[in-house]
Amino acid sequence: MIRKSVYWPSAGVAEYHESEIRPVKDDEILIANYYSLISQSSEHSWFINDKAHIVLGTTFPFIPGYSAAGYVEKVGKNVTKFKVGDKVIGAPVYGAHSNFTYVDEINTYAIPDNVQLDDAVFYNLGMTALFTLDKAALHLGQSIAIIGTGVVGQIAIQAAKANGLHPIISFDIQDQRRQAAKKAGADYVIDPNDVETIEQLIKKLGGGVDAALDVSGSNAGMNLAIHLAKPLGKVVFCTANNDDQTLRYGELFIKNLTILGDFVNTEMDRQRKAISNFLWLLSEEKIVAPKHDDTIYEPTNENIKMLYDKVLKHDNTVNNPIFKWR
Repeated sequence: MIRKSVYWPSAGVAEYHESEIRPVKDDEILIANYYSLISQSSEHSWFINDKAHIVLGTTFPFIPGYSAAGYVEKVGKNVTKFKVGDKVIGAPVYGAHSNFTYVDEINTYAIPDNVQLDDAVFYNLGMTALFTLDKAALHLGQSIAIIGTGVVGQIAIQAAKANGLHPIISFDIQDQRRQAAKKAGADYVIDPNDVETIEQLIKKLGGGVDAALDVSGSNAGMNLAIHLAKPLGKVVFCTANNDDQTLRYGELFIKNLTILGDFVNTEMDRQRKAISNFLWLLSEEKIVAPKHDDTIYEPTNENIKMLYDKVLKHDNTVNNPIFKWR
């Protein structure tokens, strides 16, 4: 069989690629992918150079992607939890942008019967949102700020609402994403450049929120999180960024804040719980996947180049792009 894939031969270059399928290893599952999701922020970091590849353990060339959904095609001889034909997602570190993906059994999850494949494909970004909320360890009635309302931020808002957090305050520089945050259930939706509104809200909340999550990955977003957190509050940085940052140390110090990093691959038990919880929340309709019916693309060479040109330029005119492999 032929494996059809997105392929990055070098930094900033994306193309269609074909290769022969190899045999599955003893503990592996071969998944016939129907959909794979481009994670625009993370894949931008990995696409421009290999500096951020420390989290992948690889360099160019390689097949990117870490969010795909489909059906089990083959299983290795040691696999016991899954059989051919099962509807699943697989969580590889990379290699998901392909019609076939190899995944270890431990990183494979059953998709509930009532969850569509093109919704389940958001599991990795959903997992990041739930992992981050779990890391913040908030309780019913506590307040939260979520900075950046792309896919991860939108899912975090929904999950925060489902867990009884209040108020939920979201920030984004793009009006389109602010509207999406409002629809997702945020109590306040604010442009991070609106300094007056931010200061009024901090005063209204008695000094800030219990926890502020930066999902933007920007230095400005990280510092806004520090500014929004109340004394003795928490700040969680949840995006992959290997660049030096300048933080508001004086405010961090004076308010005695707890700063938490959030690389999901360092806590695999928490990560696996978050993936399972995301699929359960979808099945129970407590959260919904972001709108994507108009952003599904055939993985042609032309579409691959077009979409990764947008990733390279941080062009978010196409949100939540998905490759349809079957």
